[in-house]
Amino acid sequence: MTLLKGVGAYLGIGTAVGIISGLFGIGGGILMVPAIIFIWAKEPKVAVATSLAVMIPGAIAGVARHHFSYGTVDWKIAAGLAVGAIIGSALIGAPLANIISGEALKKGFGILLIIFGLRMTGVFELISAKFTALIQMVIR
Repeated sequence: MTLLKGVGAYLGIGTAVGIISGLFGIGGGILMVPAIIFIWAKEPKVAVATSLAVMIPGAIAGVARHHFSYGTVDWKIAAGLAVGAIIGSALIGAPLANIISGEALKKGFGILLIIFGLRMTGVFELISAKFTALIQMVIR
């Protein structure tokens, strides 16, 4: 086993994902799934399931730190979202991931990241504002 696929890679990628998860609350899947696919050459279905397993201890550690050190967890929102997340993941997401082809999962994941990235950076709002200004100029 090469160092890239050995302990160094596990600790390095795990640490990077932990930092980003604790900082942005992304859960790690955004980095973990591609890492498992490309570094360890696993099928997307295996990467998704493995990423979910990795998130459990990381999420518990992050939540504990945010709650006990900073008091920033809104437990009402967390409880409601958790119920929905359990239903969505166990009853819909996991079964769908095992029906859809690995290639379709990779492409869908990439598209989702692009859309969310554009949304988070404000690209859609900029386009909407420019389009609205253009329409207003034409109407006048």
